[in-house]
Amino acid sequence: MKTGQWLLLLALPLWFGCKSASPPTSDVRPPTADVRPATVSTNISPYLRIAHPTTNLSELQVAVRQFVPHTQSQPVVWLVGVSHVGESNYYARLQKLLNAQELVLFEGVTDRASRAAGRKNFEKSDEDLGSLQNTMAESLGLAFQLDAIDYERPHFRNSDLTIEQIAQLIAKEGPPGGGKQSKTAKEFQNLLEMMQGDSLVATLVGAAMKLIGSSPKVQAMMKLMMIEVLGRFEGDMSQFQGLPPEWQRLIQILIHARNEAVLKDLQTELRKRTPPKSIAVFYGAAHMEDMERRLRRDLGYLPGREEWFSAFSVDLAKNQITGDEVKFIQSFVDWQMEMLEKPN
Repeated sequence: MKTGQWLLLLALPLWFGCKSASPPTSDVRPPTADVRPATVSTNISPYLRIAHPTTNLSELQVAVRQFVPHTQSQPVVWLVGVSHVGESNYYARLQKLLNAQELVLFEGVTDRASRAAGRKNFEKSDEDLGSLQNTMAESLGLAFQLDAIDYERPHFRNSDLTIEQIAQLIAKEGPPGGGKQSKTAKEFQNLLEMMQGDSLVATLVGAAMKLIGSSPKVQAMMKLMMIEVLGRFEGDMSQFQGLPPEWQRLIQILIHARNEAVLKDLQTELRKRTPPKSIAVFYGAAHMEDMERRLRRDLGYLPGREEWFSAFSVDLAKNQITGDEVKFIQSFVDWQMEMLEKPN
């Protein structure tokens, strides 16, 4: 992995939240999803930010935004961005907000069988318990979203592509006539293995994360690193010029194609004679800028109010993190972000 790309390892818990599955070999017809970023003249504010409520506190905040329709007969829509790892009280606040809506369209890449059975609880196999996201949450003393949120609510509905549909979209990236696997497909295979803890990289990352969890100060510094990294991601990740083309294309599919699937489900609800009065779209924060553009461009929704939720924080004084250590972390992240933005 080239300089700068390792930052995506820290971003994975934000933009690829799913129940991992084995790479499929199905004959499912690929969806005709729009994998291009949506465009609209209005600039969209980021859904992530770094905040300092007090001198010694640094925290990652995630936006939750309300959008209102042109006519009163249509529902209010909430874009509920989420970090897939966070503090337990963060998920408690999100649960309260989600429970107050009439319909929740939530993120969750499942296999076709799970979708057909209508499963919501993403039952974890022994393999899933060793996933990168679980390991990261445990090592940082945080909660994992799929454990902290109660999806077994009648108004919660899975709104995502299946693992088979994503694989079919990626398969289209290969050379004409099939045959040799594309670089994008190989990276998707590597990503699945990493998320499930099956690859060498995942094993090394998992071991490093467990080591981090054994030291309170190192754990706090790692959380600070994540806050600095994630709080600076904005815009379309697939446009980072420092990424190889196959990674750019993979991110486009994982974000934009899945967003298109959500918007189609949302449009179905809006066309009903009696639509819900309020709908929440509950997805990883990295999906939300593109999601907002589509909501405003395609459905004519207008911005309402917004709230910022603290996903997790670090008390610098309590963990004896010095000013020089903070500056070192910030400078290192600055350098790595520059590498992501520079053309290969």
